Amino acid sequence: MVTPYITFAGNCNEALEFYQTVFNSEVLMSLPYGDYVPEGVTAPPANLKDWILHAEMNICDTVFWFADEIAQPVSKGNMIKLTTKVASAKEAQKIFDALNIDAQITLPPTATFYSSFHAGLTDRFGVSWNIVAEEAP
Repeated sequence: MVTPYITFAGNCNEALEFYQTVFNSEVLMSLPYGDYVPEGVTAPPANLKDWILHAEMNICDTVFWFADEIAQPVSKGNMIKLTTKVASAKEAQKIFDALNIDAQITLPPTATFYSSFHAGLTDRFGVSWNIVAEEAP
């Protein structure tokens, strides 16, 4: 499955409210950063606890993922990523390795509190990908 993933620079809540109205949809889940600061982020925004770490909304029969991005700058035009969810870290690593040819790594493979494998890259064609294993850490 491939999931559209739209990132924002601190205004994800506002976007979610807007898309709920536009598409007559409901947020399926929303998780703020709270006290979590991603590894490698040395200067998080002062109001990071209120930013969205992950949210989901069904838009026209497709589940979209949303988040406020702090690992890299977000601007109009580079805020959409495709996320592929696979069963295991082994399968995720295989996809990551194949996409990584002439790619720019935006999130090195890492285990997180929600997944045994999460990585991000922009492939040689300029497409931004997240690869996430459904397998628990």
